[in-house]
Amino acid sequence: MPKRAFIIHGYLSNPNEAWLPWLQGELQERGYLVSLPPMPHPDRPVISEWIDFIAKLVGEPDDGTTLIGHSLGCQGVLRYLETLGAAGKAVAKTVLVAGIFPTGMSPAEADMETGGDPVLDPWFSQGLDPAKVKKAAGNCTVILSDNDPYIGVDRAKAIFRATLDPKIIIEHGHGHFNEDDRVVVLPSALEAVIS
Repeated sequence: MPKRAFIIHGYLSNPNEAWLPWLQGELQERGYLVSLPPMPHPDRPVISEWIDFIAKLVGEPDDGTTLIGHSLGCQGVLRYLETLGAAGKAVAKTVLVAGIFPTGMSPAEADMETGGDPVLDPWFSQGLDPAKVKKAAGNCTVILSDNDPYIGVDRAKAIFRATLDPKIIIEHGHGHFNEDDRVVVLPSALEAVIS
């Protein structure tokens, strides 16, 4: 059974963003079948569309399946995992870069978190069942940066510890791990997948 990896980019992003193509190449060299698709409407992502898209992309998850998310792609992955956990299914590994676990904020809190972005508000106001996600996530690694302008590292760490209890890696000075931060390689993500 070949090992499969699915890389899910974030909001206002694309498959050529930052370190994503590098990771795809590194995994392919190691024999992985890698999918790095453009997500539907990355400028106005809809939760149900992203879950359905990931579900169709993955097909039947198994112990050779790894999911990798960046930014809002982490939430796409987590929301898909909740559906897997509810169905008693799981993947082998999950790697989440520059994301946060959606705990279900009030509309006012979500508005503050997103700077009043109506596209993003549902992503922060609709929470997830941590038990279902944890059951489906397999071996989970979270990678955060100590100077991410969008994801407060201490808060993200605390929420992930309380929900999924993953391995947490803190990178120094990587910002949001995107083009603006010139993060074009990310060895910790590669290591999390192949180790």
